[in-house]
Amino acid sequence: MSLPKLQIPTYELVLPSTGKKIKYRSFLVKEEKLLMIANETGEKEEMHIAISQIIDNCTFSALDNLSLPMFDVEYIFLNLRAKSVSEVVNINVLCPDDNETYSSVEINLSDIKCRKIIKNENVIKLDDSVGVILNYPTLDIVSNNTDDIVYIISKLIKSIYDSDSVYERDDFTENEIIEFVESMTQEQLKRISDFYENVPVIEIKIKVKNPKTGIISDVSLKGLDSFF
Repeated sequence: MSLPKLQIPTYELVLPSTGKKIKYRSFLVKEEKLLMIANETGEKEEMHIAISQIIDNCTFSALDNLSLPMFDVEYIFLNLRAKSVSEVVNINVLCPDDNETYSSVEINLSDIKCRKIIKNENVIKLDDSVGVILNYPTLDIVSNNTDDIVYIISKLIKSIYDSDSVYERDDFTENEIIEFVESMTQEQLKRISDFYENVPVIEIKIKVKNPKTGIISDVSLKGLDSFF
């Protein structure tokens, strides 16, 4: 005789990248176990693998997690955490007035937002006729754990255009794309680097009081690592 199945509530959220609604459920014990094991390793790559698997489980395999923009991944996981554990978390924040004292701050996860995409911000003009269209950084790229900016930018390139045509990524080999990036001037590289450094991210602005000095400072917390 088969055991009865537990009823699990489902929720909806809107993806920051597309405005598309998706359904999700909260963590189950099996997902908590995945997260705990990954957290014990202390390895960022293991944590990203666990997050990807948890999102896949909790969104009913409706998304391609590795190709989602990282800010979508962070936003989904934040909502999963809020529904599964608690919307309120206490975190230790470094006080910027002395850069050595930490203050405990209570944050409501539902207050954390993600900047909306600016139209065509991923279209970067390199000279009078040539430019690139970029993808937003994905979990797959971030998990590579490299500071090689040439490699990162080569992975972000979705297509290259000139005055005559648009050349899709599949039209090139990886080596050809890397050679293209390496042929850029420092100014051209900076334009793409600026895009990479300023992609949308989950963020909340809070006030932090230093328990030693009594000084209240404005602090902006960004990215998933800031909240857990």
